[in-house]
Amino acid sequence: MKRLKSVLSIAVLILVAATVASAQGQVTAVRAGKMFDPKSGSNLANQVILISGDKITDVGPADKVNIPSGAKVIDLSKSTVLPGLIDGHVHLTDAQGNLQHQMMVALFSATSSLNAGYTTLVAMGSHGGGFADVELKKAIQAGLVKGPRIITAGPIINITMPGSSPFPLMNTPMDPDIEVNGADQMRAAVRELAKYGAEHVKIHTTGPFYFDKDGKMFNQPLPTREELAAVIDEAHRRGMWVASHTYGGEGLKMALDLGLDNIQHATAANDDDIREMVQKHLPITTTILDHRQDEPDDLKQWAPYSRWRLVEVTWKKMLAAGVVLGWGSGSAPPPGRVYNAECNCSHGAQGEQFPILVKWGASPVYTLRMATTVNAEIIRMSDKLGTIEKGKFADIIAVSGDPLQDISEMQHVKFVMKGGAVIRNDIGMAGSM
Repeated sequence: MKRLKSVLSIAVLILVAATVASAQGQVTAVRAGKMFDPKSGSNLANQVILISGDKITDVGPADKVNIPSGAKVIDLSKSTVLPGLIDGHVHLTDAQGNLQHQMMVALFSATSSLNAGYTTLVAMGSHGGGFADVELKKAIQAGLVKGPRIITAGPIINITMPGSSPFPLMNTPMDPDIEVNGADQMRAAVRELAKYGAEHVKIHTTGPFYFDKDGKMFNQPLPTREELAAVIDEAHRRGMWVASHTYGGEGLKMALDLGLDNIQHATAANDDDIREMVQKHLPITTTILDHRQDEPDDLKQWAPYSRWRLVEVTWKKMLAAGVVLGWGSGSAPPPGRVYNAECNCSHGAQGEQFPILVKWGASPVYTLRMATTVNAEIIRMSDKLGTIEKGKFADIIAVSGDPLQDISEMQHVKFVMKGGAVIRNDIGMAGSM
């Protein structure tokens, strides 16, 4: 009897081992009619991408990469295949309810962007959602829900902000940000973010603004130099990087002088600012579609001047000067951000930004690099994301046409794979060898 039990135990172990080996050895092969290579800036013809687990194991011309027997084959031979896109500036929550509500909104926002080809999202502050971005990331990593890679920020760190907040009488209103003052409190706030799982820090260096009668934009600086320096230093000590909401003026100059890692917007950057950006090789992620949405309200106050009209001038100057420009949409849940009235959404509709940047003078190749290799470098993940190469995550998208010829194709992503898992496939035929 004991011998029989031993034989059965061995048999079970062999079966389990065989099942695990089979799962681990499952190979997916993607046939790409065209494959965009950000490094060369060209489409490579007739490529094969081999995937095992969540990583790319081989990629190259079809006559040199052998598809193993039994592999699952996805035929995108009539499509253009690209690396998964990285949106460098999003907000996932809407500050309208408790954490359970925020989690549902965040999941809806994230999956809407994922289905549009944005396999990585850089959260730029939860805007009242607490650490919902961190909790959603944990759920995605645990396999409880499907979603993109999320680079988390948690709440924004801010000084006591000028504004018109209601004075608390009986009930204290919920603060959307971590409100602190002084260098020591700034350091403590960074440590709080690190404690609860945020991967980077978001801070505002500029706040209230206005345009004068000549169209010059004035921006009120927020933290002191000492406070901002403390945030940057403490973040770096914790292995984190710092992003800032920064329009212009003293708040921008201070961020540039201190070498802040990832400046967002720079809407009112002047020629001196732009020269310093180039000299220090500091990346600027300028959101565009949010300024377009804010245009009517801006014109009510300062016509004919607005952030939308100013940002076009500034962005063109930065492009011509050779500033490192990242790709960020500023997408957030409605009603805060609605880029497309038909879907009442911004997540999933951010592809509208590609044609605008091309209209402003960027080549299609340049814009695609912004959303792939440039953003991967900015978020310090170029060893894992940004290109379709051996050893990197199998984050792959596809469109029907050729975005190098018609950049509007990026508004119509038809295939999405994240980490080897097919999220959406409206064009590829799947089979096996």
